[in-house]
Amino acid sequence: MLNQIHNEVKKLFENITKHSNSDVARKIAFGMDLPFSPTKNDKNEWVKYISSELEKQFDEQTIKSIRLGCYCTENGKLDESKEFIKNIYDTSVSMVDFVDKMNEYKVGWYIKDGYLFTKYFSCPCPMLESVDVLPTKTWCYCTVGYNKKIFEYVFDCEVDIELLESIKMGNTQCLMKIIPLIPKIISNDNKV
Repeated sequence: MLNQIHNEVKKLFENITKHSNSDVARKIAFGMDLPFSPTKNDKNEWVKYISSELEKQFDEQTIKSIRLGCYCTENGKLDESKEFIKNIYDTSVSMVDFVDKMNEYKVGWYIKDGYLFTKYFSCPCPMLESVDVLPTKTWCYCTVGYNKKIFEYVFDCEVDIELLESIKMGNTQCLMKIIPLIPKIISNDNKV
């Protein structure tokens, strides 16, 4: 957990620097100390501080770009998820078949208007354990980045992901629309 938190701060600093400068990045990423062994309350306060500071400095698209790169690997769980989903995708004959196979694991995915929609029924972010409600999507964009990494690997193309609902913003699920950035869209009969 300690290494994960250290990596979280480091990634945040690096991603802010890409969109600003090291002084701004330092002020935001290191402006509030996060103990080496943070309590749930410490993480809660740090998340609120970082989100607030990002929102003071940047527009929503820039915040999304910064936070997309802040996903954690969850001690190898990201790579396991990528491989697991890729295997199901590769062995599916169509998108409907792929979604049906994934839904055997009770993930609640579906296809609508030619796009794949994915869900989480509980908040996947380890930093938000004690956070009841977030006022904005700022922090949740790291989960979007996590999923972007998965689906770019699975579909072997660049994707954009639109976060439609977030548990920490008061919804009953985290709902994401997966948008492959290739000339064709997902169809029921074909894969990407």
